[in-house]
Amino acid sequence: MTESPGDPPDEVGAPERSPVGLAQSIDDGSAHPLATVDLDTAVVRPSGSATVAERTPFRLGSRPPLTGVRAFLIALVIAYHSNFHTIPGSWATMQMFFVLSGFLITAMLDGEGKRNGKISLSRFYSRRAVRLFPPLVLVVALLAIYGALVSVADASQRIWGDSAAALFYYADYRQAFGHAPFFGFLAQTWSLSVEEQFYVIWSILMVAAVASGHRRLAYVFAAGGIAASVADRLYLSVHPAHFSGAVFDRVYYAFDSRADALLLGCLLGLLASDGHLSDWGRSAKRLLSAAAVLSVVLMVWILAYAPLFREALAVWQLPASTLACAVIIVYFVVCPSGLGSRLAGLGLFVFVGDLSYTLYVAHFGVFLAIQPNSTGWGFWPTELVRLAVVFAIAIFSWFLIERPLMRWRQRSAAR
Repeated sequence: MTESPGDPPDEVGAPERSPVGLAQSIDDGSAHPLATVDLDTAVVRPSGSATVAERTPFRLGSRPPLTGVRAFLIALVIAYHSNFHTIPGSWATMQMFFVLSGFLITAMLDGEGKRNGKISLSRFYSRRAVRLFPPLVLVVALLAIYGALVSVADASQRIWGDSAAALFYYADYRQAFGHAPFFGFLAQTWSLSVEEQFYVIWSILMVAAVASGHRRLAYVFAAGGIAASVADRLYLSVHPAHFSGAVFDRVYYAFDSRADALLLGCLLGLLASDGHLSDWGRSAKRLLSAAAVLSVVLMVWILAYAPLFREALAVWQLPASTLACAVIIVYFVVCPSGLGSRLAGLGLFVFVGDLSYTLYVAHFGVFLAIQPNSTGWGFWPTELVRLAVVFAIAIFSWFLIERPLMRWRQRSAAR
């Protein structure tokens, strides 16, 4: 998955955030936009033509809907992984995480480039490491304790192999090429690997665009990357004589064939930074709201009727869901007081959205460790115990690891 909004820009005098501000901060990456980034101080002032200069400067700031929407996404993922039958199209939630990650990371990097005239890769990577690595290490440590106490079939691959792939971010290609074990305890971390590989490549491209003095190269990089990823996915899907499970794995799990969603988010981030998602008129907002409703309808249809391992998923459902997610994100940015934005921005959803990264990392291993056939309980008692354990891990991580680290990072930035 992805991380979430909430990373403070590294600038002298960055203000301390209150607990509420921390809980409602925006992801800078990605989670999977599943982790948190506070960008309240990041104001991007568009430059260039007179028309652009007159636009309201873009301020990412605290946008609760972009955090709260992740509560819905993680709920869908958890529901599907509870039995692999409920909501069969829950794979589409990854598209929202990917597009949101691209948007938030680009808005943060572009804002830094405009403020400082350059982008610091060391600060960017250190922020990502501080935000993403501790919860992952916590879950790996808990799995190590579990593996030492409980006899697990094929533990060398399902626990230790999965842990290595997650920590070193190659789980996506491990699954894409069929080297992952059946029901690995960290199988879901393939999406974290996709996002981490994206962070490395895109941050370097943004540095190159800013350093060259031709920032619009970033648009070229994003558009070219989208075209290349879509072409790659279509070729991988239709070139073989038969669409098989191996073809699906290669298409579905690998960074190269899934990067278009992240890069579409990057395009949205660039457009927002240049002021194109500000000062929309009433009629334009109405049209956008209607498009967002249609996008939600499409996503609901996919969630209900588009299971995995189908050629249609690779050929048209992935790009269709990506475009729908992009429209929904634009709606949250352009219409922050709209009905959908107010719903997604409710405090409970924002809090669960803040927990979503750790919930995503922790839930699959817990579900494999606690199963009805091993406990002898019914489905719902088992499910309630699973959720209690997963949320306990996530809340522990949020209050005792993640928030203290965010505050430390802010104090370091101020110094």
